[in-house]
Amino acid sequence: MREYKLFNTTLPQKWEDSYPVGNGRLGATLMCGITHENLYLNEETVWSSHNVGIPNPNMSDKLSQIRNLFLEGREAEGDKLAKKIFRDCFSRIRSYESAGQLKIWLHDNERSKNYRRELDLMRGVAKVEYDKDGSHYTRECFSSYPDNVIVYRVTSSNAPLDALLCFEREHTLSVTSEKNELTAVCNTVFGDHKFCVKARVLTDGKVSCADGDLHISDTTAFTVFISIATEFRHGDAFKTAIKFPEITDYETLKTRHIEDFISVMSRADISIPEFSECETVGMYNRFRILKANITNSGGPVTYQWQFGRYILASSSRPGCLPANLQGLWVKGLGNEWSADYHTNINLQANYWPAEVANLSDCHTPLFDYMNEYLLESGKKTASIGYKARGCVVHHLSDIYKFTTPADGLWGIWSHGASWLSYHMWEHYLFTKDEDFLRNEAYEFIREAAIFFLDVMVENKDGYLVHGPSTSPENCYWVNDENGEKYACYLTLGSTMDNSIIGGLFRNFLDASAVLGIEDEIVEEIRKAKEKLPPFRISKTGRIQEWTEDYEETEPGHFHLSHTFAHFPDCAINRSTPELSEAIDKTIFSRINGRPNVVGACALNVGWSLGWLMGHLARLRKGNDLFNMINNFFYNCTNENLWDLSAKCWQIDGNMSYVSGVAEALIQSHEGVIALVPALPDVWHSGSFRGLCARGGYELDAEWNDFDVTSVTISPKFAGEVTLEFPATQKALTFRDGDGNTFSVCDNKLTLDISKKTTLTVC
Repeated sequence: MREYKLFNTTLPQKWEDSYPVGNGRLGATLMCGITHENLYLNEETVWSSHNVGIPNPNMSDKLSQIRNLFLEGREAEGDKLAKKIFRDCFSRIRSYESAGQLKIWLHDNERSKNYRRELDLMRGVAKVEYDKDGSHYTRECFSSYPDNVIVYRVTSSNAPLDALLCFEREHTLSVTSEKNELTAVCNTVFGDHKFCVKARVLTDGKVSCADGDLHISDTTAFTVFISIATEFRHGDAFKTAIKFPEITDYETLKTRHIEDFISVMSRADISIPEFSECETVGMYNRFRILKANITNSGGPVTYQWQFGRYILASSSRPGCLPANLQGLWVKGLGNEWSADYHTNINLQANYWPAEVANLSDCHTPLFDYMNEYLLESGKKTASIGYKARGCVVHHLSDIYKFTTPADGLWGIWSHGASWLSYHMWEHYLFTKDEDFLRNEAYEFIREAAIFFLDVMVENKDGYLVHGPSTSPENCYWVNDENGEKYACYLTLGSTMDNSIIGGLFRNFLDASAVLGIEDEIVEEIRKAKEKLPPFRISKTGRIQEWTEDYEETEPGHFHLSHTFAHFPDCAINRSTPELSEAIDKTIFSRINGRPNVVGACALNVGWSLGWLMGHLARLRKGNDLFNMINNFFYNCTNENLWDLSAKCWQIDGNMSYVSGVAEALIQSHEGVIALVPALPDVWHSGSFRGLCARGGYELDAEWNDFDVTSVTISPKFAGEVTLEFPATQKALTFRDGDGNTFSVCDNKLTLDISKKTTLTVC
């Protein structure tokens, strides 16, 4: 197993420089100071709320009024009417919150030698070491999934420790200390949702209590166990719900945690050429080298790739909630964009790499959330708000089953459920798990599809269109009723709408076929799919963003909504060359649309760059993809590898980066498994291990001078598989471990395999 340890010899200057640990439910970020450690604590259900998300029964009539104006070609009037009459249909949700700060005071000054802080990505352990006053100090922290607890350990080689533990948070009702435990009871900012934080100290020294603090002395080592329980999960029993592990030996707990974490993180890895001068220095200095134009080293690329996997493994484990905008980790009580579940790309982008990067089990919290929190609420919103069957989710949600329109005009967009349903279908494609498809996925996909049967209408050309909706989050120019230029936000039948609905209908029909289901709904969907608008190419050769060839208001907009059918979906692919060429022109138009603008654009938003990477990989443009990687490092990446391109850390940038790199190395959306389809020139040699492909395959591969030299395929099921090699490898021969030879023809090789098979170039 290759080691991945982020380290620095400089103190963090702000929370955004901290190191995160998490077990899916419990998280902490470490500030790694000398005088004290400041642990920002998190628990996935510490989330404010108030009485929101109630569907407006008048919404359907209002939508009909707006829709009719668009059907008559009066776009500006429809947009203006929506701004006027739809205000009472929008609600606002409240923020996911920090659970508070646990401060562990250790020294009275910052003087030290040999300071080093590190985050071990493969083991999930954060560590701080330094020498001070003749003693060597070591501090370690991890959040254990097997034992459901955060563990913090402090040791001193010589000098006795004299430490103080205290808790800080606004909206705290009480902090008490008794024997070796600190207990804090707090409220959320809105909704008065109570929760309890407990810290238990284990040591061979003395522990005394005063004013809610714990004082530790006469020892060279102590361990702190930290856990949190919420009223959301435990009702009135939340104060007594916290159970610490029966095992108290630190090394045993650490071993159990590491074995679990390695079992997840060690499944996959990538290796590409690296510069040795970049690999032996701390991240702060490594980024100074990187930004001094030594940009071809693969070290930062692979570290960032594994860091993304680390974040998903730390914030999304089976039995937990899915990762939110900031994964699991926030520092405040009112966080940017509420650190919520944004469903108009952000939540989905969090999970783009889950299957291909061999984290399929980390995908399951998303499915549980969809079924347990969104499905019934989405049906209610469809019924009351739209007078429709099926399930609808708008552009954001939370843990209180919020599915109605939110915030403003952009909140009319209603594809949260339909886009999320793709993840269930993708999970099936990668795993071929029919039980999952039948028992966990099918109802959600079906209800998402039924909704559009009831709300689509025919336009003047006889196509079924949905709306009013948007092309998140761009506008287009029209002339209003006074002949003045007007930036219109709403539309009928945007290309993104048509793409998502078309793919949803296709996935539903395919799922029905797999399960042998043929009924009236299947037939209705089949007929409706044939009446969806086709993709259109604009006069500039690009994919049209709207039904008409309007001029966009922001050519460099960071949303790539109208390219959805190419990535993350695959309706546009190499079998549709004209549309693929239009996609090519579209994404480069976005890239070049605002090259010198300060502010959000396609080249300085993390998830947008990750989206571009996915597109460029599928277009087989490796060097252009590498340029996006460099943009990601230059414009988005902090020294601790957090994507800070937005107002705050958002993990969707880190996750979409992982997905984009993986797409350069393996693709399986066209019925074949393409190996290294989009290598940049600087990745002339390398390897990957443990990447996954649709159909139930796990693969390892090595390449040299851009040619694949060996490949190992581990199938979940016996059957036929076709491998596609780089275009330079039109004809070659491979040999397996039994001495059998296989010939590649037109850079493809079809195998009938039932067990793990390694092929090596003869």
